[in-house]
Amino acid sequence: MILQVVRERKAAGTLPDYSQWAAAATARKSTGHRKTNFENIPIKPQRVYQEMNAAFGQDTTYVSTIGLSQIAGAQMLHVYGPRKWINAGQAGPLGWTGPAALGVVRGKPGERVVALSGDYDFQFMIEELAVGAQFKLPYVHVVVNNSYLGLIRQSQRPFEMDYHVSLGFDNINSPETNGYGVDHVKVAEGLGCKAVRVTDPAKLADAFAQANTLADEHQVPVVVEVILEKVTNIAMGAQLDAVNEFEDLALEPGDAPTALVPLGDSVTVDA
Repeated sequence: MILQVVRERKAAGTLPDYSQWAAAATARKSTGHRKTNFENIPIKPQRVYQEMNAAFGQDTTYVSTIGLSQIAGAQMLHVYGPRKWINAGQAGPLGWTGPAALGVVRGKPGERVVALSGDYDFQFMIEELAVGAQFKLPYVHVVVNNSYLGLIRQSQRPFEMDYHVSLGFDNINSPETNGYGVDHVKVAEGLGCKAVRVTDPAKLADAFAQANTLADEHQVPVVVEVILEKVTNIAMGAQLDAVNEFEDLALEPGDAPTALVPLGDSVTVDA
């Protein structure tokens, strides 16, 4: 109905001209980019979202729940179209992502579904991966693992606390996890799924491509575990004009190569 009215007003010449406003908005999008093209090891989360933007197409439906991963993903992932960003409406139920992703796969057969979790959200309902294997519900689950309750840790900063929020430990059965605790790859494989671990940002693109191939071939959930640096503070604030930035901003287009409007492409902003 709304589109019909818009078309009628356009045909009648009564539709307001928003072209200047649109151009100004585009110009603003070419400024103030956050840097995403980090090469750090352990991996910085911003690089993960950059590589996800490059790896997954515009038809992708993302599923996420709560935590720094969801907050950063909502800021940095590119979502195209309605019902392509599925979350819990800020309810914050840890563990929701996996079961929700299975439901999205069932509700959108044949479409690409990518879930995004921190390590603790993933662990809450990790056993549901077996449901995906049993009922052939393929999707890619990106687990950004910093072995921390990151959002709680960041929320403790004003109180100068870092109290009981680390999830890391030396896993005697999986020394290759290097103090990051739970071996998510072994658990996922034990539940009948496929899994890939990434420790080098240069290998993220190949890992996401491999995950897509494995999901299509085996028709099961595929976990891509990315080992992050343990402490990263994500930009947020109580007001839109009072957002705290903790990382460097992009200084050149190569610092944010998947930005929708490249840095500096349009820098004239009309008042």
